[in-house]
Amino acid sequence: MTLEEIAKRIFSLPTAPLHEKFIAKEIYSILSEYPQSKIEIDPFSNLLVQLDSVSDDKDQPILLFVAHMDHPGFYSDSQSHVYLLGGVNESYLEGAKLIFFSQDHGERVGESIIRGYQNKGKFKMIQCEPTAPPNSIGMWDLPPFFSQDGIFYGRSCDDLVGVCSLLYMFIQIVSKNLKTKIALLFSRAEEIGFLGTLAFLKRQILNPENTIMISIEASMAQGYGSMNEGPVLRVGDKTRLFDASVVSWLEKALEDYRKVHPEFVYQKKFMGGGTCETTPFIEFGYRSAALCLAMDNYHNMALDHQIAMESISIKDWEFLCSFLLWLASYPRELKAIGWQRKKRLLDLQEEAIALLKQFPLF
Repeated sequence: MTLEEIAKRIFSLPTAPLHEKFIAKEIYSILSEYPQSKIEIDPFSNLLVQLDSVSDDKDQPILLFVAHMDHPGFYSDSQSHVYLLGGVNESYLEGAKLIFFSQDHGERVGESIIRGYQNKGKFKMIQCEPTAPPNSIGMWDLPPFFSQDGIFYGRSCDDLVGVCSLLYMFIQIVSKNLKTKIALLFSRAEEIGFLGTLAFLKRQILNPENTIMISIEASMAQGYGSMNEGPVLRVGDKTRLFDASVVSWLEKALEDYRKVHPEFVYQKKFMGGGTCETTPFIEFGYRSAALCLAMDNYHNMALDHQIAMESISIKDWEFLCSFLLWLASYPRELKAIGWQRKKRLLDLQEEAIALLKQFPLF
């Protein structure tokens, strides 16, 4: 299955925080075609997919990749009260057009225009005209996706790009019979406070001491990363810096990959436009970092205060997917990389002491 085929299946579906049913079912459907995948639906409807083809190597850490299935959107309850779920600035709301999808079968069931809003507890209640269909999922009135001039435009790149990337990587791994020990977490409700991730961490399914976690998503380009300059090794997000040992390991893997593929490019950036799932994993004791794609129109917010398609570079996306496949089988020698760095400093320390003694000031 190609990346394009996966994207068509995933991006065609509606999603919103707490209402990721159609994405989750499609992920399950795709991976069920590959019997090597061990799929667990946890009590919170996160999907954990595991593959261990090196089970005789008990000391090898699990490489856990995480992507979330939601995107900022809307929900209309049984009384047609509409709520905004996710981070969108208020200046983008009034007059914006919405489309609604049945929560039962996912078909388009109505259109509305936002005429106002008010804060209602944790979420904004949205006034729509005409009234939204009850029990429906709302999204911006935008095409699901299209490609043009090397750019992929999506209604919900953050983070269906991550979902598609991990599905493609997994399918390539099992198709090529690669030996690896990985897990994929497809999480829920990231856009309203990492709800799925926090619930997953509560269960303590994976041992933090034997897990390396990598978040995969699209992130705000403006002022941070650049499109068409390769995937981004993300050293931090809006909330915190990431684990230095994992960042160093990823950088070495990226450099080694570039030696084999000279056309490959990547960026090493602090992407502070938002907070990603790496942060809660680090706070719960996991060695964690992130890879992402620089994206324009973060959360569909264009610079002209209009709602627009999110967009990423297709070349960046293809580079990310090819690197992820390489990374799945790359040696997980975090301690060795750390020791090499320290040894280099110890050697320099001896040189420094000798030179400083040779040229005293007092």
